[in-house]
Amino acid sequence: MTSEHQLVLTIIAVSIAGLSLLISAFSLGWNVYRDVVLKARVKMRFSLSHIHHSTFPKPIDSLVLSTTNMGPGQISLSMIQLRAAPLWRRLLRKTKHAVMIHDYQNPLSGQLPAYLDVGERIDLLIRYERDCFLSEDFTHIGLSDSFGRIHWASAKDVKQARKAYQKKFKDNRGEQTYPNGEGMAHGA
Repeated sequence: MTSEHQLVLTIIAVSIAGLSLLISAFSLGWNVYRDVVLKARVKMRFSLSHIHHSTFPKPIDSLVLSTTNMGPGQISLSMIQLRAAPLWRRLLRKTKHAVMIHDYQNPLSGQLPAYLDVGERIDLLIRYERDCFLSEDFTHIGLSDSFGRIHWASAKDVKQARKAYQKKFKDNRGEQTYPNGEGMAHGA
């Protein structure tokens, strides 16, 4: 074997080893990024919805907080969060935060804490009555996860629900009847 031929084989072997090292380093970096940095994302929606069923005397109005896990892994959602953050509060760094206790008695609603795999969804029903959180100045609603992050529904969704709330409860008592026959009115 000539020295030129041996030199070419050495260069090929070193090139293959270098390429293998680059692929291994990329694979290690991706695994660390995927498991440590890249956490699941969720898509949040908030709306006023009408629930229809043959056993209800009339449709029920309810606020619905819907969450879908967009991946890339499982996520644990634990608490409903509220925030009052109009522009003037953000500029003065005086945002107001609150926690809403979920209605665990409502059989139609999803339950917290919720563990969602990729593509799974949960719908949380919130009572729509005169003294619900829309009667206060909260501009955002969201869910907190096990990483300490809060996933907010769009402020536009909250504005639309608030407009419907103001229209319904502006002048009338806004009495709401639920499937069990109980009426929920202001002060009830």
